[in-house]
Amino acid sequence: MSALTELQLKNAKPSAEKAQYEIRDGKIAGMFVRISKESKTFVLKYRFEGRPLRLTIGRYPDISLLDARNKAQDARSQIAKGIDPQGVKKKEKRKLSDRVKELVAQFIESECKGPNFEKTGKPKWDSWKLVKASLDAYLVPALGSRSVHHVTDSDITSITKKIVASGKPQAANTAFWYMRAFFNWCRKPPQRLIAVSPCDGLPDPAPKVTRERVVSSAELEAIWKGCAAVGYPYGNIVKLLMLTGQRRTEVAAMRWSELNLETGLWEIPGDRTKNEDPTIIPLSTQALTILRGVPKLSDTFVFPARGNDESHFSGYSKCKKDLDKKTLIDGKPLENWTQHDLRRTLATNLGKRQVPPHIIEHILNHKAASMTAVAKIYNRYQYVDEKREALQSWSDHIEGLVKSKTESEVIDAAA
Repeated sequence: MSALTELQLKNAKPSAEKAQYEIRDGKIAGMFVRISKESKTFVLKYRFEGRPLRLTIGRYPDISLLDARNKAQDARSQIAKGIDPQGVKKKEKRKLSDRVKELVAQFIESECKGPNFEKTGKPKWDSWKLVKASLDAYLVPALGSRSVHHVTDSDITSITKKIVASGKPQAANTAFWYMRAFFNWCRKPPQRLIAVSPCDGLPDPAPKVTRERVVSSAELEAIWKGCAAVGYPYGNIVKLLMLTGQRRTEVAAMRWSELNLETGLWEIPGDRTKNEDPTIIPLSTQALTILRGVPKLSDTFVFPARGNDESHFSGYSKCKKDLDKKTLIDGKPLENWTQHDLRRTLATNLGKRQVPPHIIEHILNHKAASMTAVAKIYNRYQYVDEKREALQSWSDHIEGLVKSKTESEVIDAAA
């Protein structure tokens, strides 16, 4: 095998068919460069104490081919001495900088993405991209070069006040919540960088707006038809939001392993739900039709990210704008609706159909306020049949809206 060259590296392009591929270096045993849409990464494959391991060396061109080979050779020397280079790297990582910018990067990698992200594509926080975008937009520009020890509550308040003043009160709340999570991480072991978070004791920077929007029958019809025009994957995702009432990320990050299309059940594990309670969602015939028509582009995700089948769809903002243009009533785009409004709309309409409140709460996977702690432990009944009946009735209603306005008016009158 010939040695890898700088020219090969420079000219290497991502594959149109695969999320990533490898080019091996014939000079250093076990060394290769992994080519993906996002990066070109040097990696060393080796065995230590009988276990196959991989050491990430760095990204090209941040690190040159020559430097990568030198680092790989150093790692080989450590292995020969009975030292695992992975262990050395982890010790170096633990020597954290106290600068906010570097710590934010560490927080995203170790806490939000989590230790298994690179191997499995499954993040610890499904919202990690939103967290990163917010911290990079507000905290890092303001305090990135500051030592975390010198950040005060006044600094945090100054950041959030500017966001509110720019006309984005809810963005200010979100930024504050993410900053609070970051500084709490800095305080907790094994970091223990600060004794007190600068966010402690601070109120939310703006009143939390509780939306009460319920989408009308005509609007539901328009959204469904807009989804058909947008198509896979986002159109399918929004249709499933309408039919199941589940949260956006729960649908977008749906795994094939969670689905049983024969029994029509979707089992969401606790590590993927907001309240960390697992739930079972019966799938209506309409939802099953959508899922059976989805192309299987990933062994893991029903809706994988474009060009990366190891991660799930996350391009909500751009796709929502595209959907809005195609969601028309009397030739005009539908305004002021969110994806979460579909969840509220389902709950409201199930209530109109005399579905018992505790069944609606189970569909939404809300913690039952009326149930005692002891009852929650012993009452594990999932109300699958009752939920199936309610969701099938709702799905039939939506199908009726799309097929016939006359039929939809009859159904609305009956409600």
